[in-house]
Amino acid sequence: ELDHKYNLIIPNSVIIDCGASPGSWCQYISRKIFLSKNVDVNIDNSSKNVDVNADNSLIIAVDLLPIDPITGVKIIQGDFTESVTQQKIIDLLNKRHVDVVLNDMAPNFTGNHFVDHELCECSLAFAELVLKSGGTFLCKFLMGESEPEFRNKLKSKFKKIRYEKPHSSRNKSTEGYFVCLEFNKNVTDGMT
Repeated sequence: ELDHKYNLIIPNSVIIDCGASPGSWCQYISRKIFLSKNVDVNIDNSSKNVDVNADNSLIIAVDLLPIDPITGVKIIQGDFTESVTQQKIIDLLNKRHVDVVLNDMAPNFTGNHFVDHELCECSLAFAELVLKSGGTFLCKFLMGESEPEFRNKLKSKFKKIRYEKPHSSRNKSTEGYFVCLEFNKNVTDGMT
């Protein structure tokens, strides 16, 4: 739904999915990118002859939980908040800047806004290091007391900020997504 509205996922992109398990975003991204290039993609990986090199995309999925293999997706099982896991991502990037950072991380227990906001802050800090100028940051967020402060931080780094509550999110839930477009790389340039 968010991609249909904002066209976030395009071929030849570098995309990082933080909190990727069970892999829904990555399956969608893989289908969209590789099928758009007429690459024979079988999402359940039963096909052994998939030429993902037909596209220059790089899709990296990160999660504490295991993720079944997905065509064209590099999977890292680890704690995204730890520097060793972030270094694995940077190594896979091989000095490429990122087009889209998706943060779909959530604490293992529901309703803990403090932990959720820490995960958002962590993913934003990492996005600042790796996003290219004009890149996109998509962040799941539980609305709460820290929302105005986090929104202002996003506004200082991106030209366009939208808050979206997809139809898949329950009406009573405080969960939604910040869609942050056009990263201003001049504000922060942490990757050399």
